Amino acid sequence: EKGMKTYAKGASFERDVLHYLNARGFSVIRAASSGGFLTPVDVVAIKNSMILGIECKNHATKPKLEKEKVLAFKEWCEKAGAFGFLAWKNKTKWLFLTLKNVEENKYEDENWIELHRLLEVLQL
Repeated sequence: EKGMKTYAKGASFERDVLHYLNARGFSVIRAASSGGFLTPVDVVAIKNSMILGIECKNHATKPKLEKEKVLAFKEWCEKAGAFGFLAWKNKTKWLFLTLKNVEENKYEDENWIELHRLLEVLQL
């Protein structure tokens, strides 16, 4: 069934992100009800009191979030004091877009950055 295959693909990307960040000294959690409104993030990563809330998408085409999802994501990040990111695994790499760019609908290619660059920018 297509639904399960999509779910498995997404879950696998989430686990890859967890392992990558864990290897770089983050405490990581994969949210159980990801996609719901209570936890609109898939991955929570914490290092030196900096909190990242990450929504993961494993798509061939560039993902965009619906307005309600963006609002729930923003609210969650504000409550947690977290930096929010939309993560996209395309065929060749993992790209990250800030929640601010998501809110402003700035999905252009130049706004997406690779994870290692993102960690450099955040000094993590």
